[in-house]
Amino acid sequence: THGDVLAGPDDGPVKSRSVTIQYEGSEYVLTVPTGKTILDAALDEDIDLPYSCQAGLCTACRGKCLSGKVHLDEREGLSDSEIAKGYILTCVAHPLTSDVVIEIG
Repeated sequence: THGDVLAGPDDGPVKSRSVTIQYEGSEYVLTVPTGKTILDAALDEDIDLPYSCQAGLCTACRGKCLSGKVHLDEREGLSDSEIAKGYILTCVAHPLTSDVVIEIG
């Protein structure tokens, strides 16, 4: 599976990860369970983030990853230069590390 490619030799069982979201002057810390996107985890916590298509295409949910690493299921909505600058789409993003900080807007 594509997930195996991202696993390092020291990776243990995948577990939930902590993600910090900075949005409209507030900071939210949420737990993202394995298999859930950052957007889905935020919505589960009643954090009202912008989104529309939930398929990684419209970029309404775009944010900038300030620290940590994320995996994107779909990259179609972002240009190579946006990805190089750290932009992600929360609707298709999964945290790979527990130090992920994302700035929305």
